[in-house]
Amino acid sequence: MTQQIALPLYELRPDSETSLIITASNAALVTALTQAADWPGRCAILVGPPRSGKSLLARYFVMQSSGLVIEDADGAGEETLFNAWNRAQETRQALLLISRFAPGDWDITLADLRSRLGAALLLEIPPPDDALIGQLIQKHLADRGTAIDIGALAYVIRRVDRSHAAIERFARDANAMALAENGPINLARVKRILE
Repeated sequence: MTQQIALPLYELRPDSETSLIITASNAALVTALTQAADWPGRCAILVGPPRSGKSLLARYFVMQSSGLVIEDADGAGEETLFNAWNRAQETRQALLLISRFAPGDWDITLADLRSRLGAALLLEIPPPDDALIGQLIQKHLADRGTAIDIGALAYVIRRVDRSHAAIERFARDANAMALAENGPINLARVKRILE
């Protein structure tokens, strides 16, 4: 019989299918998103790799602050960013810029904009800790209508690459194998996937 671990999921809204999972690895980041009034220049830049939850965190930020969000800010254009920054100052509304890249890697030629972005609060999505890895694996599998054996989950947590994309890929592969072989996601199958 497969055991499941309870997930501390924090719903973004009652009808939402996506949830924000908070563990020690991302708690400070989530807290910072609720304190937009304290951001220098009312602006923060959220940076993280693909599949790391940037859009989910942006939705959480908007619900907490009614602030403005620009996704893929590194490609939004200098005029768009400059106008958004000025609007945030005029309206006293927080501005969250989202990118896969730190602002130092953006193609910014306007010195005024570069200095404003340099003064913004930089929020980097950290690699997931063990607790987040376990909860993400269970959530990705639950979204696919399946579960993982508790021993198999412990094995995966110690061995899977510590990236959100790798965790999602593992869940997809584990679910596909379990369906193809008409069996549970157990230690034997997990070992085959990770090899």
